[in-house]
Amino acid sequence: MPKRNAEQKAAWALKEAEGLDYQEALRRVRAEAAAESATTDAPASAPAAVVYALQPTAAETELGITAEELGIRALPETATPAQRAHAEAVWRPNEDPAAPCRCSGIRCHHGERCEVEFSDGQCDGRLIHVDRHPGSMFDLTAWYDTYGCEGCRETFEATVTLTEIPWGEVRTRAQLDGTERTLSTGTGDRVIVLYDGIRHPNFPDSTPEEDDGDELDPDAHPTPEEEWNAAADQADEEHQEDGLDDEPRDDVDPIEPPEDYDDGPDEDELGPASRVLAVDLDPQPTAADWSLMEPRSW
Repeated sequence: MPKRNAEQKAAWALKEAEGLDYQEALRRVRAEAAAESATTDAPASAPAAVVYALQPTAAETELGITAEELGIRALPETATPAQRAHAEAVWRPNEDPAAPCRCSGIRCHHGERCEVEFSDGQCDGRLIHVDRHPGSMFDLTAWYDTYGCEGCRETFEATVTLTEIPWGEVRTRAQLDGTERTLSTGTGDRVIVLYDGIRHPNFPDSTPEEDDGDELDPDAHPTPEEEWNAAADQADEEHQEDGLDDEPRDDVDPIEPPEDYDDGPDEDELGPASRVLAVDLDPQPTAADWSLMEPRSW
């Protein structure tokens, strides 16, 4: 069973305390951690915290939107590839289709008209860009988009190639320190390393709502053999309730023999003659049928 790291535990606690969505709580935790690290004295070798070039408006601040969730536009020109990929993966969706999307804007269909056809015409709703995350295990520039229509509430998916915003990089195994999330490239010593904060489908952030120390309940997750046996036992119970059983002798109503059942002849005695006339299906001539005047040819 997957275990939560400290960041996920804090997000889960915030979700339970304030009734937030898990992804929103996770963004809050990451933003607070980034702000805290920026105020502390970091070693000279440590990378400097991101100083955002764009800050949320007063309305966005009331909604709890942080500078991290404003997307790539909020990053400085000196942002690293990892910071750009992270910003492209954690921006907050803009629920207003008339307002610009917070993604990078590359091949984004936010605000476009919905193309769903109904019997009385085409939907007049507009698309809202909901999410963007990596869309491949090997193509570092492949991203996957999700859209929702404000009118008919349909969901749409699309793939997009962002050549300037890869979601990871290729390294050799000697360059790893053991904390990276990696995907095999199929070339042996080289692996794909995901940038921090990237929500790749192979590494989901969310975990089941069980305590960290709890194991899976065998009763809640039976094996196929247990399911088969349970179904067989239930079928047996239903048969017994209907008065049926697996034993044939119990399924047949007993028939009492007549009183004169044993009055017949013994095994060594002949029974009464049959009343059915014998029929010879292949009659053969006998001596009584031969004519003395006509000699036989043989």
